[in-house]
Amino acid sequence: MIYMISLSRFFIFIIILFLFPKSKVVSQNISKIPKKVFNEIKKSSRIFNDKEYESVSLECLIPKKIVKQKLLELYQDLGKYSKEKKVIQCTIQSKGEKLLLKSIINKENKYSVVSISDGENLSNEETIKNLLNTFKKILQRKFINDYIKEIEEDIKKIDRQQNRIIRKNPKKLEMNLGLFYNIYQRKESKKVGLKAALEVLFKELDDTKSVYNSIN
Repeated sequence: MIYMISLSRFFIFIIILFLFPKSKVVSQNISKIPKKVFNEIKKSSRIFNDKEYESVSLECLIPKKIVKQKLLELYQDLGKYSKEKKVIQCTIQSKGEKLLLKSIINKENKYSVVSISDGENLSNEETIKNLLNTFKKILQRKFINDYIKEIEEDIKKIDRQQNRIIRKNPKKLEMNLGLFYNIYQRKESKKVGLKAALEVLFKELDDTKSVYNSIN
């Protein structure tokens, strides 16, 4: 499948090349993401369809299927791509200059490893590091967004449970009826516990959304 470059994709390419200082790869400590989820971007030698290339690699614990999907979406925005066996080839063109990239995604020790190269000698190492740093931020957003969905689902479950308890609790209760009194107290106690759990989840949801918005 091949995609043609558009004006918006051109600007994304410019952002990758020039937004971050070339002297270093920008990294961000995302408190909601355990450190082991992403390893540092590093240079390595990789096999691309039986041929060895110097490449830059990113390792993460995000499933390989998701990593591949997000990489293809990024390449679709940047230019055009094609697939040859396990290698994804992407052509990024801007102002008459063309960048040809080869990418491969492997599974190693539970990590999904994305490796990108522009040839045997890796002549555009800093540009590829910047590209992978951008891709890392995309995966971080995916990780945080999935966590937000889990929190929202937990909130719905607890809310349903709380409403069910409220409906079942007797509205008028003779306090001298010991059995009903104990049932009432147990349900009231559980309702308070659920309310506290909801408050914690809502705070976690707000904090996590703030983290998501801070990834830029």
